[in-house]
Formats: sequence, structure tokens, C-alpha cells
Amino acid sequence: MKDEQTHEPLLEALGDIRAQIEGHLRPVAKQVVQAEVERLRSLSVQQKSILNECLMRIDRTLIDCQSQMEEYRQIRSDLAALNERLASLGAEPVPMPIHLAAETLGDLILARVRGLRVEGKI
Repeated sequence: MKDEQTHEPLLEALGDIRAQIEGHLRPVAKQVVQAEVERLRSLSVQQKSILNECLMRIDRTLIDCQSQMEEYRQIRSDLAALNERLASLGAEPVPMPIHLAAETLGDLILARVRGLRVEGKI
């Protein structure tokens, strides 16, 4: 019993020291966590910006595809007319490139993706 009484003040002192250490560490730990949160938020904002740029480039590419699809149809139509004129003059017509049967840009993209897959390009 006497040993318990002599150790009791030491245990209390250790408890006080522990409480003081925890009291000093909590604010530091909170600052570390807050700094990590800010770093992760900043990184998230950067990544979001990069993704938005990617989507904008994809959108521009799709819009360009629409223009190229229209240009392809017009030039193919012009070539067909030239071939008719050549044939009417008794000359051999120029071989025609593939016909884009797709009516919409979405259909064209799907058809081209399928074709590229068949060719093993994607």
C-alpha cells in the first residue's frame, strides 16, 4: 500500500505531462491536417482544370469532324459529277473513295471507330 502511495504522485505527474504533450500536439496535428487538405484541394482544382481542357479539345475535335464530314460529302459529290463528265466523254472514271453512309456525326464516328478496331488500329 505504501508503494502505491509513493507511485501515485508520479503517475499523476506523468498524466499531467501526457496531457500537456497532447495539448501541444493537437494544434500541430490540426495544422498538418489543414495543410494537407489545402494541398489536396489545390491539386483537385488543377486536375479539374486539366480535365476541362481535355473536354474542350475533344469538343473542338468533334466540331472539326462535323466540318470535315460536310467537306468530304461535298468533294465526293463533286468527284462523282466529274466522273460522270469523264464517262460522257468516253474516259475511264476515277475510282471513288468509300462512301460515308452515316447520316449523323455520331453514326460516322461509330462507323469509323468500328473500322479502326477491325483494322487493329485501336
